[in-house]
Amino acid sequence: MKSLLLKIVAGITGIGLSVYILKGGITYNSIPTVIFAGIAIGLLFFFVKPILNIITLPLRIITLNLFSFVIIMFLVWIVDVLFATSLEINGLKNIFFVSLIVWATDLVFSVSLKSP
Repeated sequence: MKSLLLKIVAGITGIGLSVYILKGGITYNSIPTVIFAGIAIGLLFFFVKPILNIITLPLRIITLNLFSFVIIMFLVWIVDVLFATSLEINGLKNIFFVSLIVWATDLVFSVSLKSP
């Protein structure tokens, strides 16, 4: 339960930072839209990403785990499609940077708030 909340908070923070840093790259209607998109990213990271990591294990081994970033970009793109009317990430370059920011916030939250 704690790790699910951690993923959700990391997703909300990552999307919020992405909106702040990439001012022209993400268009949104309201702050609750950003919060719901962050919750969706957190849920996808918690439930779907481990399944995709298992399915793509050979590719991740061959690419020295760089394919994991493609999985993260795919999950961010899914959120972009789900929230197409109220949140829009403009272009592949911005999806890359949003994925990078969300991955970094997830990493920081996972490392810093993990119980010893």
